[in-house]
Amino acid sequence: MIKNAFNALGDSARALLRNWRALFVLNVLYAALLAALYVFFKTGVANAWQLVVSALAFVLAPLLFFVLQAALAHFAGGDVGPGALLKRALRDFGKVLLVSLPLIALAVLFVYLLGKLEAYLPKPSEASSTASFVPHPQGRPPVPLRWQEVLLSSLWLTLLGFVLPLLAVRLWLSVARDGLKATLKGAHRLAARAFAPAFVLVYAVGLFVFGLMPYFVLFTRTPVKGAWAEVLLFGLRLALAFIFTLWGWAVTLGALARVTTESIAVNESTAVEEVPQQA
Repeated sequence: MIKNAFNALGDSARALLRNWRALFVLNVLYAALLAALYVFFKTGVANAWQLVVSALAFVLAPLLFFVLQAALAHFAGGDVGPGALLKRALRDFGKVLLVSLPLIALAVLFVYLLGKLEAYLPKPSEASSTASFVPHPQGRPPVPLRWQEVLLSSLWLTLLGFVLPLLAVRLWLSVARDGLKATLKGAHRLAARAFAPAFVLVYAVGLFVFGLMPYFVLFTRTPVKGAWAEVLLFGLRLALAFIFTLWGWAVTLGALARVTTESIAVNESTAVEEVPQQA
C-alpha cells in the first residue's frame, strides 16, 4: 500500500510537469483567487466604490475557488489540454459547489460544536499555569501542555483537516469522472471509501507538501542583510509558497485519482471473478 501510494504521487508529479499548458491555466486561476482574497481583505468600506469592490471580491473569491477545484479535479483525471480544462471547469464548477454545500454545513456545525466544547471544558487553573518547573537558563519556565488544548487541537485537525477534505475530494473527483447524477446516487459509497487506508495515506503525505511546507517557507526566519536582499527573499518565499500550495494540491489530487482508479479496477475484477463461482 505504501509503495503504491508513493508511486501514485510520483506519477501525478510527472504528469503535472509534462502538461505545462494546463498547469499555466491552474496557476492563473489560483493567482486570480489570491488576488480576489487580497482585494476583499485590503479594500475598505469608507465609500460606495470601496463597498462595491469589496462585494464583488466577496462573491468572486468563492466562485474562483470552486472553478479552481473543478479544474484540478479534471486535471487529476487524465491528460487534458488547457482549453478543454478551462471549459470543463467553467461547466462543472456549479456541480462541485452543489456537492460541497453539505460539507460546508458540516464545517459550520463542527466549528460551532468545537466552540461550545471549548466553553464547556474546565479552564486550566492558575495554579497549574504557575506550577514550579525546573529553572530555565533564561529564567522563563516552559509553557505547560494542557490536555484541553491538546484535545481541541486534535479535533480541529481531524475534523477540518482530514475528515471534511477527504470527503470533499472524493465527491469532486467523482463529479469530474462520473458526473453529478452518479455522484449523488453513490454519495454514501463515496463517503465510506474516502477513509480507505491508501486514500488517507496519500492525502497525509500531500498535506505535508501543500499544507505544512508553505507555512515553514513563509514563517521561518532567515537573517539577511540589506533591504534588497529582504525584498528578494520575501518574493522567493511567496513564490515557493505559491508552488507548494497549488502544485502540491494538484499532485495530491492526481495521486488520489490514481488510487481511486486502481481501487475501482480491483473491485471490478473481484466482482468478475466471483460471478463464475456463483454460477
